[in-house]
Amino acid sequence: MKLISALTAGSLLAAGAVVAVAVPASSAPLTTRCIGTAADVTVPGNLVVPAGQSCDLTGVTVNGSVRVAAGADLIGDGVTVTGAVTAAEDGFVGLIDSEVAGRITSRQGFGVSLEASSAGSVVARAVEGSEVVGTTWLESDSTVSGLVDVATGELLISSSSVGGNVVGNGTLYADVVDSTIGGTFTVTDNEDGSVFCESEVYGDATYTGNGGTLQLGADGPVEVCETASFWGGDVTLDENSADVFVDQNIVAGDFTGEGNTGEVTLGEGNRIRGELGGQFAAPAEDAAAAMRAFAVAEDRQAESEAALDARFAAAEADALKAGAAQL
Repeated sequence: MKLISALTAGSLLAAGAVVAVAVPASSAPLTTRCIGTAADVTVPGNLVVPAGQSCDLTGVTVNGSVRVAAGADLIGDGVTVTGAVTAAEDGFVGLIDSEVAGRITSRQGFGVSLEASSAGSVVARAVEGSEVVGTTWLESDSTVSGLVDVATGELLISSSSVGGNVVGNGTLYADVVDSTIGGTFTVTDNEDGSVFCESEVYGDATYTGNGGTLQLGADGPVEVCETASFWGGDVTLDENSADVFVDQNIVAGDFTGEGNTGEVTLGEGNRIRGELGGQFAAPAEDAAAAMRAFAVAEDRQAESEAALDARFAAAEADALKAGAAQL
């Protein structure tokens, strides 16, 4: 699915100039403010998007790190950042076909959306008292070489790859669709559960204390899955109140669980190479019949997709109105 549109040509040709450069001490790196649009330039140091402003970059290289202040927007196509990117509360980072060498950190930001882009790692953290519900989405062949660790809002990894561990802790949901995880997958205390569909994880997978629905590989109530999922280690589900649907999986290790209080459906389309343990050792209800009886939920990602598109479009319009940021 496509989350954010390509940048319009008009945004690259906007007239005017809004820019300020801070004069640093001799030992400090140069810091440049970005308000407006810029294309095909190199920023020789760090970049800052001031609070409430928008910065729209195309073909820009930042030889440093980027800080997106509260309520600000950084959007870009073909952008290279040699350092890290940090977004404050309600800040938005939306990148297409771009590369961030370091970590992208969102502190209760509006969202981080990567489309056909790469990053060293992605981390989202909650801010006490904030009412912002953030979104962390990786899609369309995006790659993260390290970890993805999200502790707020929504997490979706779609048609992408993560080299390290993936953690969804206290999010609304943590969904992985048509993607690869090189490390472990940990889902804890998520309100709406998790979907793992047509994907591969090469470390252990652990689900603990989740509500909603846990759909593991199955062509089930939340996501339509046409091919099997692969689990390279053990899969453990403990103390979940969620309804659990497990089908169309190849599990290299053990599949175990205790204390799950929702409906548990373990289908016949699984190949467990290790041991079935805990409450999964008993014969389970036929998965296909159970899923036919389960009403298909409305696409829970649709509202967030629309919100990201709207924020991206608003940021693009604001940057165009501000004019050319002569970086």
